Amino acid sequence: MKSHLSLSVLWSSGLFFLIIMAGHAEASQLSHERLAFFDKRGYFTPAFKAAIHELVETKDAIIQAKEEEKKLRGQLPDLQKRSSDDEAKVTSLEQELAQYDHPEEKDFTTLQARMNDTTAKPQEQIVLAQAYVWAYPTNPHQAQAQQYLQQVQKKLADQQQAEKEAEAAREAAHAKLVQRAQAKDLNLAEWKDFLRDMSQEDLLKYLGPPSFHGNDYWTYTGAWTTDPMTGEKVGLRIDFNGSRVLSVVQGPQ
Repeated sequence: MKSHLSLSVLWSSGLFFLIIMAGHAEASQLSHERLAFFDKRGYFTPAFKAAIHELVETKDAIIQAKEEEKKLRGQLPDLQKRSSDDEAKVTSLEQELAQYDHPEEKDFTTLQARMNDTTAKPQEQIVLAQAYVWAYPTNPHQAQAQQYLQQVQKKLADQQQAEKEAEAAREAAHAKLVQRAQAKDLNLAEWKDFLRDMSQEDLLKYLGPPSFHGNDYWTYTGAWTTDPMTGEKVGLRIDFNGSRVLSVVQGPQ
């Protein structure tokens, strides 16, 4: 029996390899489908069939491994480019981070530029200078920032003083004008400036009640101003737009 089985395996093996060697084209097509084709015809013993299937599986694994290697080689340039791009991004982020690591330098450059800008407003300059002094008390630029701060503080103080003096001068001039108006010592041009857009309430306060009034005008008779043509004293006629002075002209004596 054993002798008969051995002979059968040898016969099957020899027959199978004779079929394979019949042509390289067919041998190169060794697959599970071809094995199934031969198996249906009873060419294989169970042991031989298992060995052949293992051979085919190994062959398929080698082919698959080669295909994956080829695919990876094709993807390698893209992977290298992606790696280079990532390295460039990292370098850029590191440079940006370095700027954030030293914001005092950037802030001082901004402060310096604003202080040297002749069109910059002192209110803007003092905000930047004060912020730098507070934010970086130990920075080497602290002394320069302090100097900038003192410089703009003096500029603002000078502006405020000039505004106070100008306001005081305006108030003094207005007080003198009121005195001259109450003394009826204004020419017609000065009356026009003094009474321009004045309310009727203020007009009563400075000039008193009119000699005569219509629906939209008041008349002050007497020696209120001098007629430049005759040199005689004349009165005033004041026209209104609503309740405010619209125009001032010479009136009757």
